[in-house]
Amino acid sequence: MIEVDPHRLSPKRKQKKAAKAVSPQDRKKRGLIFTIILGSVIAHGVGLVLFGLFQIAAYFKEPEATFVVERKQVVIPAQTREHKMNMAKHMAMTPKPVFNEKLVSIRPTEFALPDLPTIPVDQMIPLDPSELISDQLASLSGSAGLGSALGQGLAGGGGTGSGMSFFNIKDNARSVVIMIDVSASMFGRTGDVDYSQSKLVRKGKDQAFQAIREEAFKLIDGLSVNTLFGVIHWSGSARLWKESLVPATKANRALAKEHIQTRVDYNKAGPRGGRPGGTRHDYALEALFRLRPETAFMLTDGNATRSLGRGSFEVIETSEILTQIEEAAKDLPQLPRIHTIYYLTGNDKREEERLLRGISRKTNGKFRKQKAATK
Repeated sequence: MIEVDPHRLSPKRKQKKAAKAVSPQDRKKRGLIFTIILGSVIAHGVGLVLFGLFQIAAYFKEPEATFVVERKQVVIPAQTREHKMNMAKHMAMTPKPVFNEKLVSIRPTEFALPDLPTIPVDQMIPLDPSELISDQLASLSGSAGLGSALGQGLAGGGGTGSGMSFFNIKDNARSVVIMIDVSASMFGRTGDVDYSQSKLVRKGKDQAFQAIREEAFKLIDGLSVNTLFGVIHWSGSARLWKESLVPATKANRALAKEHIQTRVDYNKAGPRGGRPGGTRHDYALEALFRLRPETAFMLTDGNATRSLGRGSFEVIETSEILTQIEEAAKDLPQLPRIHTIYYLTGNDKREEERLLRGISRKTNGKFRKQKAATK
């Protein structure tokens, strides 16, 4: 290996070597520049990392809730209720119908027209408030007692209605039906009918049967005008005073009492419609269930019987009557409470009492024995 003596170098080489030698001050400048560049790179890198993290966080962040107010179009419905009330008020102010007693002609005629019949208009116009008040006051002072005013009545019935009593069986109801047996035994055993001749011996108010009518009159007189009522009498068939229950207005009470006085009598409910006769409790119950009252008072002196023709009869069994009530309960929203009165025109018979007790028990009614009136 050949060693070169630095002292023997040419001037050009000495100049190049001197140029390559770096002074300490230059080194410091170079280090500072390098540090600045490196710091800038690191700062930019950190900035990029933070920006990336911010973007990632923004991606996973839940969006802010925004509220948008929707404008709804409000349509005010027609005030049908107020309109109906106004119309009802207007109709209530209309004058009552007026019936002229005679027809009026615009020119003379050769003959005179007959007088027009008197037509009751009580049921053709709205109830007068004064009549409502007078009927309520009458019910308070009548045989109904305080039942119609207090609603619960003497028997603790539900709802509002009239307090009522029939042969000392008391109840309170909004609707009631009076049921009266008019079979021959109801008149013959008390002397109103001569069995041998099948003829009435006493008529109208002279009959012992009048005691039943008077009891019905007391019940009807005690009803308030907001109570519905009806009347059924039966024997070989069941006869209704009205085909539906009617309010106990003054006019209806008077008509019902007239009907009971004149039509609820011996031989006034014979067989009809091709159905066999007898003492048809089942027909009476059919009619009662069609009327659908809240309660009913059923007065009879014996068992139900069915005619077999030629003067022979058979007893309708208690089980058959109770089955009829059970079948009716399937079709009715609620069975009427049937209070049964065993009207003793003869000897007390166990099978008759069993039937009437069964009817009242099946319908949550009451049972009572009542000795028949005689003259």
